[in-house]
Amino acid sequence: MRTLKLLVLAFLALAAPVGASAVDAPHDLSQFSGECMACHQLHNAIGTALTSQATLSQTCLTCHSTSSLAWTTGDQATLGVSGIHHRWDATAVNATVGTVAPLDAQMAQRVIAGKLECAACHNQHAANKAFAMPGAMRTSIGVGVPAKRTNPPAGATTQTLTLVSAASTAQVKGYLVRVTGANLLAISHDGGLSWSRPGAPNGSSWVADAATPVGGTYAAGTDMTLDDPALVIRLSAGAATGDEWKFYVSYPMMRSNNSAGELCLQCHAERNQKHLEIESGGDGVKRFSHPVGEVLGANGKGYDRVTAGVPQHLDTDGSVQGANTDSNPTNDLVLGVNGVVGCTTCHAAHGADSNSQSVDPH
Repeated sequence: MRTLKLLVLAFLALAAPVGASAVDAPHDLSQFSGECMACHQLHNAIGTALTSQATLSQTCLTCHSTSSLAWTTGDQATLGVSGIHHRWDATAVNATVGTVAPLDAQMAQRVIAGKLECAACHNQHAANKAFAMPGAMRTSIGVGVPAKRTNPPAGATTQTLTLVSAASTAQVKGYLVRVTGANLLAISHDGGLSWSRPGAPNGSSWVADAATPVGGTYAAGTDMTLDDPALVIRLSAGAATGDEWKFYVSYPMMRSNNSAGELCLQCHAERNQKHLEIESGGDGVKRFSHPVGEVLGANGKGYDRVTAGVPQHLDTDGSVQGANTDSNPTNDLVLGVNGVVGCTTCHAAHGADSNSQSVDPH
C-alpha cells in the first residue's frame, strides 16, 4: 500500500500543471500550458528522463527551434569552421579543446552517455537571478517597444501595452494583463488561475481579485507600476473589455553560478588562469589564456586602458563601452559581478560569430 501511495503521489506531481513556484517563467503557466506533459510522458517515454524526445536537448528544441531566435542543429559550432552556438551534443571530455567533465554535480548528472545536453548548462525549471551575469535580464517584449494585443478583436489591432521600464531588480515572473471593463485592469501570473488588480490608478498598491477578475482602475496613456515595482507599463487608449497582453521577465536559467562567467570553467577548467600564472612563464605545454576572475588592472602594470585613473574597456571601434554609439550592443564587453573579467566578457555561448563588428542575434 505504501508503494502504491508513493506511485500515486509521483504521478500527481508529474501530471498536475506546474505553477510559477515550481517552474519559472517563461516555462510556467503564465506563458504556456505549464503542464509537465508538455515535455514529459509517464509511460513509454522515449528519453531516459521520461521525456517525449530521445534526448533532453531534442526536447528543448521542440519549442526552441521554432522560436524568434531559431536554434538548429546546423548552427552548432564546428571548431574553426562555422557555427553561432556552443554545441549541445558534443562529448564533454575533449582533449583537442582541453575540456573535462563538469565539476558541478548537478551539471555532471546532465552529461548523458558522455555527451552534453542543453540541461547540463541550463536549468529548464529555474531562472536563478543570482547565477546570471549582470545585465542578463530577459524581457519577452522590448523595453519601450509597444506590443500589440495577444488576441485582438477582428479589425482592431492598434491598442498596445508598452513595457516602459524594467529595472535590474526585476523578479522572475510572467504576466497576463487583461482589460476587464472600461478603464479596468487585472493581472495574473499563472495564466488566469488567480488574479490581482491595482488598488490605485498608477498601480501604487495591488490587491487580490476574484477568480473572474473585476479589475481595478487604470488610466490610459499613464505609467503604471506593476506588483513588482521594478516594472512599469503603459496602455494606450481605446482598449476594449477582454483585451489581453502577455509578457515575462526572466534570466538565462543557468544550472550553476555564472555571475562572472564561472560556468564555462566547469568544463574549460584549464582556462581558469590568473595573471600571476600567465606572467610566470610557461612549461612549453600549457596553453595560456587571458586572465579570468580578476578585475581590470589586477596586475598593477598599467597594461589596461585607463580613463581618469579608472581602467576602461572600449568597444570594437574604439567608442566608449556600453554607449552603443556603433549601434551594436551585442559586442559589448560585459564584466561579471564585482567587475571581474570572465569568459563571457568576450564570448557568448549562443547567437554569436567570430566577427566582433557584426550584430549578432543573441
